Amino acid sequence: MSALDKAVTELEAKRANDEAERSARHRAGSAFLKEFFDADLATSKKLSENGVRAAFDGARILLQKPEEGVYVEAMMIVVGEQGEIDVSGRSLGPVAGDKDAKKKELIAEIIAHFSL
Repeated sequence: MSALDKAVTELEAKRANDEAERSARHRAGSAFLKEFFDADLATSKKLSENGVRAAFDGARILLQKPEEGVYVEAMMIVVGEQGEIDVSGRSLGPVAGDKDAKKKELIAEIIAHFSL
């Protein structure tokens, strides 16, 4: 095998490994959002009392107050390309660490955004 072939083979293996790691982080982020939505948002009495509606599509959570009209900014929580959690365009980092700490960060963002 030529040196070029070896280099290309090594590069392909590295790319495949990097993609598998990125995909695993993204799946972990999506699973975390689903768990957070199901346990903390869908069942929240305070959100519904304050007119906040939540929807989850597998990779994004959308929170909005429909009765305040289209001019009020909704809040979107998404899983970024690298598996990090982004809230309204700001990254909170990957889920890999303490899930409870990440939940607390998300809850603080929601409380601040909707002035709960």
